[in-house]
Amino acid sequence: MSEQVNTRSLKGLVGTLEVSDVMTHTALSLVPIRGESVGSLDYMLSSEAIPLGLLAVTEVSQAGSVPELLVTSTADKMILLLDGEQLVGAKQNRILNTSILLPPKAKTKVPVSCVEQGRWRHTSTHFEPAMMANARLRSRKSADVTENLRRTGHAESNQGAVWDEVAQSLGVMDVASPTMALHAAYEAYKSPIEGFLKALPYPAGSRGVLAAIRGHFVAVDLFDKTQTLEKVWNRLITGYALDAMIPGAKPHDGITLEAAQRILARIEEVTCQAFPSVGIGEDWRFSAQDVVGQALVAENVCVHLSMFPNDDMGRIREEHERGIEPPSRRRRFSQDDRVY
Repeated sequence: MSEQVNTRSLKGLVGTLEVSDVMTHTALSLVPIRGESVGSLDYMLSSEAIPLGLLAVTEVSQAGSVPELLVTSTADKMILLLDGEQLVGAKQNRILNTSILLPPKAKTKVPVSCVEQGRWRHTSTHFEPAMMANARLRSRKSADVTENLRRTGHAESNQGAVWDEVAQSLGVMDVASPTMALHAAYEAYKSPIEGFLKALPYPAGSRGVLAAIRGHFVAVDLFDKTQTLEKVWNRLITGYALDAMIPGAKPHDGITLEAAQRILARIEEVTCQAFPSVGIGEDWRFSAQDVVGQALVAENVCVHLSMFPNDDMGRIREEHERGIEPPSRRRRFSQDDRVY
């Protein structure tokens, strides 16, 4: 692929953003992000369309293909599929590699990653929507997808790294899954997850959220309008909660509003590279020393942005005390490694 890639800036696309009071439950802190909605795109979420029979997600064929799925819409409006959204069923569970805005009544193949290593047989003909993947997995996948887009033009992940992350989460949480399914962790921890959802309800008027674990920034998810965040809130927070329940270093003071505002300011500072989306709009990617992420931009609207600490640079996050991490990927981090 040519090294000449169109560069973009998010400045002016995300609107004026402000942080609100920090919400905390055990190790997880959430900072609501407020700001007027930007644009007026009319779409529905895949998690709404699938139960209504307006969107079918299936294997691409009877034989199937691990890195892609077939989505077929009969809806009269656009459908938003979210980066990190988990789809369970068919031959094996997957997560979406990037956010996609599907045109009305469209059929296309979408890039995904497998989060169930030990199954390759049909348990159903169609996929059903499930919880969002945890932030740690989404962060690693985001960096790898960005690299592959730059090298090959395809939104592919590093499948081996995805399986490593799933295995690590299952291992440290002591979750037994014969097929190594990430979904098993959510099922095993259903009760404590409910505790997170009860303690951290959707903050009215917010269209984004910054998540921190033990005081360390782990993710930002920002949407074009408040209605979208409100609809995905519980699924999104469940993903954050999974990381918050993984044993880690000693508890740390929660994140401050000043630190959250500094992290938020990075959104308008990063330089993005624009790639064609498999749906409507463009897939904007950025990777700096401190942050990595992507934004789905359509009709001059930033529909969904996700930003994570750039772990590949050895920054920000505490080391999880895992005994099963492959030697080739073991690293040591100290409290002083944090950027924010």
